[in-house]
Amino acid sequence: MSDGPTFAERIRQRFPEGLTGVLVVGGTRTTYVLERNRHRDDPGHIEDFQDYAQFLVSRYFELISMYYDLGGQNLIIPAFSYQGFSDRGPEYARQAMRACLLMASEQFQAFYREQGIDPYFVGIDTLLHLPPDDEKHRLGEQFEAFHAQWNYQAGRRKLIWEIAPIPLFSFWQAHTIMGEAAHSSLDESLKHTDDLQAMHDQLYSYYARAAYGTDIPMPHFYLGSNRNGDLKLHAMLPISLLCGGAFRVYYTPYPTLFMTRETLQTILEDLAFGKPLRSTRTDYGGQLTPELAEAEYQRILELRADPASTVGLTRQITGEGSPQP
Repeated sequence: MSDGPTFAERIRQRFPEGLTGVLVVGGTRTTYVLERNRHRDDPGHIEDFQDYAQFLVSRYFELISMYYDLGGQNLIIPAFSYQGFSDRGPEYARQAMRACLLMASEQFQAFYREQGIDPYFVGIDTLLHLPPDDEKHRLGEQFEAFHAQWNYQAGRRKLIWEIAPIPLFSFWQAHTIMGEAAHSSLDESLKHTDDLQAMHDQLYSYYARAAYGTDIPMPHFYLGSNRNGDLKLHAMLPISLLCGGAFRVYYTPYPTLFMTRETLQTILEDLAFGKPLRSTRTDYGGQLTPELAEAEYQRILELRADPASTVGLTRQITGEGSPQP
């Protein structure tokens, strides 16, 4: 007797185009400090950055593997933003560039092969735009060389690393990247399309291909951390390409690398089999009783009376046992 499809099989059936997620790994320094340094005299000080980097590598591998094991096909991870080259000083930028290069290292390449992953480094058009003698340009060249030597194969899982993207720059260059034939084909197709959804899909495919260098479905969900209370959207290219498309946003109230397999499965279960992303109902007929309507009204009035109930307000650690708004 069959036990029925596994969870991963159910996910693949639910998303035949390939489940595509955006995973923002936030709070990496906090994760390391709490896991490794919490009993030191100065827990917040990171003394050994080599140990810090290898610790993060192992945790990244665990999290990425969990996603694919649960049925994911494509994953987009922001690795470093263009603002990072200036916001925290030159030394931080140099450390970050070294960390980014780890993603093209032999250690990561072995992981990609083991997991059946094709890696892509996107956003590097910004780095290649800089003067050749700029160290950021040389960083872009190293990723470009990686793309040239990697043996990409159709049907593999895809892992998109965002490195310093400026989406508007990628879109500005889309015509040049895609070529005249692709541009003319899209132009002709749009002239004969009177279906708004079809127009959206054609434009998404064109600009996504230009930005990512490969075909990626529109993301189905975004998963980040709001341990400080604020609800930032850190991924630049996938958010800029949504263009009003429906997808679901999830936040953990702790650094992402603390997430368990059970939590990730719960998130994917909700995404795939929970409430539909778009409702086709015209009203809520048959869903409420007068008692339920009154209870919901009173609940909203209670929340309204408390300004601190607003989701997204930042929190601070007070030292008194719990974060406070």
